[in-house]
Amino acid sequence: MQVIYVRQSVDKKDSISIETQIEICRGKIHSTNTEEVKVYSDKGFSGKSTDRPEFQNMMKELRKGQISKIIIYKLDRISRSLIDFLNMRLEFSKYNVELVSCMEDFDTSTSIGKLMLNMLMMFAEMERETIQKRIKDNYYARGEKGLYLGGHAPFGYRKIETQLNGKKTYTFAEDPEESEILKQMFEDYVSGVSLAKISKVLTENKVNTFRGNKWNGNSVSRILKNPVYVKANAEVFNFLLSKGATLNNAIEDYCGENGCLTYGATCERTGGKFANYNNYYVTIGLHKGIIEPSLWLAVQYTFDSKSNHSNLGTGSLTWLQGLIKCNCGYTYYVKKCNKYRYLYCRGRKNNSCPYPHTMLEAGKVEEIVESELLTYLHHLKDVSTSKIQKDNPEINVLKMSVAKIDEKINRLINQLSEGSEITSQYLNKSIEELHKEKIGIVDKISKIQLHENKVNEIEVDIDNVLDNWGIFELEEKKNIAKNIIDKIVIEDRSISIKCKCN
Repeated sequence: MQVIYVRQSVDKKDSISIETQIEICRGKIHSTNTEEVKVYSDKGFSGKSTDRPEFQNMMKELRKGQISKIIIYKLDRISRSLIDFLNMRLEFSKYNVELVSCMEDFDTSTSIGKLMLNMLMMFAEMERETIQKRIKDNYYARGEKGLYLGGHAPFGYRKIETQLNGKKTYTFAEDPEESEILKQMFEDYVSGVSLAKISKVLTENKVNTFRGNKWNGNSVSRILKNPVYVKANAEVFNFLLSKGATLNNAIEDYCGENGCLTYGATCERTGGKFANYNNYYVTIGLHKGIIEPSLWLAVQYTFDSKSNHSNLGTGSLTWLQGLIKCNCGYTYYVKKCNKYRYLYCRGRKNNSCPYPHTMLEAGKVEEIVESELLTYLHHLKDVSTSKIQKDNPEINVLKMSVAKIDEKINRLINQLSEGSEITSQYLNKSIEELHKEKIGIVDKISKIQLHENKVNEIEVDIDNVLDNWGIFELEEKKNIAKNIIDKIVIEDRSISIKCKCN
């Protein structure tokens, strides 16, 4: 039996259609030949691998001895990989199958024909690698300019057409309905709501991902970590830099308005998406951000704290689990004895705690902390609201100035090793002057921040907590405490409570 094999990756104006390939291949069949002709067609499949349904069906028939000749339009239709093609040739020879290409005229029954065939395949593979590199280079070049890189618009945005330097491209515009849901996701998480709970609420409200799928913890996590949403400012610049990202823009471009685009080779990533930024490139995008930088960073720091203390705060015996620390440096854990709960220093397990072994009842400590916590919330309620507000633009400008001074100082330090003794004196003097200038700016930032509401760092509904604290379940109290309290230090029987915004 003779067969025709045709393949087309995608429909393009300049590509040969499946129908045209079949017609050309039929021209290679002599009119006097009465042998059956079967067509195998793979549409929408790349030639870089042999994982194609119709190709595999054809090879199954070949191995049964049912095929005598395979007719193709061009060599790269059957394979673009030299290794794959050589493996095919071995099977063709084994089953005495003749290969005929309409565009490359050769006879595989002769040594010269086989040599020509292998040389053509080498060139075909080289062409494929060249095309791949060109596509990759274009992708990275577009990413560096902040241009649209393809795919769906992220949740919270819709894709719109725009012009850049006279060329058509795409960017994102805020979707009002989805962006409100997005903001709530960020606010819920920083308030202590778990990823699982957020995804459950979204599913219950019949909100789907941009792919139309149901939410889960991983999909919510990717949304919350994605810098596409943040109104990127100098603080975001420093955060991404500290996480190992390669930043294509200078800090001056981080003006607190636009979101970020991230790209990089997925095969080089370690862990899930945005688990780290070591193999990511980040560019300021053409689109406006949705999430305030203070809220976005608060979420990132929450992720960091949970990854660093994954085993803390998970107990079910006290809402203070993970927050209570002994002055020796170890944390306390709770053990239940009859109807009472007692606190024990972990340092006692290896005799590292120097303090006397005293029985601390967890309930008594909870009463003390509860009183301090509610008093503190009453104070915060008197000074301002608990909502995270927009970053002070003056502070953002000052932070940019500090970053520039740091860059100058680092450059001067690098020059010290290459300069003479006299040159070093001038360099040291310049460094001292820059340092004084930096201290002055940092002091100015501190004074401005003193006038801003400290409660902006706490994402809780103060009125709700004050009105309903007594009826909250343990997990709700735990989330509130972790959001407000940095740590509770116990030294013998003395208790010191440190809040996060003190």
